[in-house]
Amino acid sequence: MAQLIEDATVSLKINGVVSEMYPDLNKDQIKEVSHFVFHRMSMIPVYEQAQKLIKEYVDEELNLNI
Repeated sequence: MAQLIEDATVSLKINGVVSEMYPDLNKDQIKEVSHFVFHRMSMIPVYEQAQKLIKEYVDEELNLNI
């Protein structure tokens, strides 16, 4: 049996992505880019993807067509 997770939170460390993509940026530049991205990202596609996958799992794996 699979070990289920207790906290099903999805998170993204934007500054980590920035520093992976642009390792030569200094700390302040990484913070600046991260701030810019944070205020312009939309979580709606992630939310909609989660809804779709939840419905798919409930319908197919739990056999509850509700």
